[in-house]
Amino acid sequence: MAKGQNIVQGGGGRKPTILPPRPTPAATPVAAVNKRVGPVQFLREVRAEARKVTWTSWKETWITSIMVGIMVVVTAVFFFGVDWILGLGISAVLKLANAE
Repeated sequence: MAKGQNIVQGGGGRKPTILPPRPTPAATPVAAVNKRVGPVQFLREVRAEARKVTWTSWKETWITSIMVGIMVVVTAVFFFGVDWILGLGISAVLKLANAE
């Protein structure tokens, strides 16, 4: 077996699987350290990145807003119903406890 290889034992009569060697911390590439730039270069880079931004259309924004509103209403009705049912159940239990 070569140095750095890992063996995973197979179960049920299967042969062991040999995995490729794991990279050592020294072998993994280190992210390049960004050098400091001046404010003018920074603003140029900000403008370049801002040009890459894609905005949704007005129609898509409107439809998404309507869908969010509908989901808020549905969720509110659901939790109101759950709260009402739990309230009825707790009231019934308390009435039984006070009746004795």
